[in-house]
Amino acid sequence: MKKQMLVVAFALAGAVWMKGILAQEPANPAEPAPAVAAEAAPAEGAEAAAEAEAPKEITALDQWATYIKQGGKTMWFIGLLSILGLGCALERFWNMRRSRIVPDGFSAKVIELWKSGKTDEVAALCTRNRSMLARVVETMLQHGDSKDYQEVKQFAEDKAGRELRLENRKSAMLATTATLSPLLGLFGTVLGLLGAFGTVAAMGEMGDASVLADDIGQALITTVAGLAVSMPCLFAYNYIKGRLNLFSVLLEEEISDLVNQVFIRR
Repeated sequence: MKKQMLVVAFALAGAVWMKGILAQEPANPAEPAPAVAAEAAPAEGAEAAAEAEAPKEITALDQWATYIKQGGKTMWFIGLLSILGLGCALERFWNMRRSRIVPDGFSAKVIELWKSGKTDEVAALCTRNRSMLARVVETMLQHGDSKDYQEVKQFAEDKAGRELRLENRKSAMLATTATLSPLLGLFGTVLGLLGAFGTVAAMGEMGDASVLADDIGQALITTVAGLAVSMPCLFAYNYIKGRLNLFSVLLEEEISDLVNQVFIRR
């Protein structure tokens, strides 16, 4: 729950940052240079006037702010989705590591301690580790007195299945972002085309195509923004899903080995 709250907080902070960018007023035109003293050289006065009249350089951030404004309100929703998708992807990449699912060498330590009868140390080891495999071993400890190893294995596999389904659910925001962002881009495209047709209908014969620049710009920008958000989110979702499938196979092998070593080869 805390991780989801952090993702939402990250999204809200990004939205406030975007709002601050859009709220910035365009830079005031450069004020004319102060009058040059009579005794100043004419060349110096001309140089100062040229520097004062030089247009301000447009940065990449200013260009992006212009695109966002031109895209209309649809860009706000696409931007919010991008922030949520980025937060979810960072959280998944951080937590979908082998050390948090099936850490190396953990099973060997558990087998050694369990065979020596040190189940209390096994429980302490699981408490310190807190990986998915450690939580499965805790379930095995709770049913360690069972005479049927198949029953213990079933409990362990059920626990592992629940843990894997929970991890899979945490990637839902990536799938939602990858699906919804191009639809929002298409929605903005339709709005832009409707505005263009409305402009043409209001003006009659279209003598100047520049009057449609804003509407056509909105249509194209929202489409590009939706696709730009969707593609990396779709890649991240499939990558994380592939890693989760790999870890599920490794976890199943570790459970089988633990049951075989602890309950069968006593």
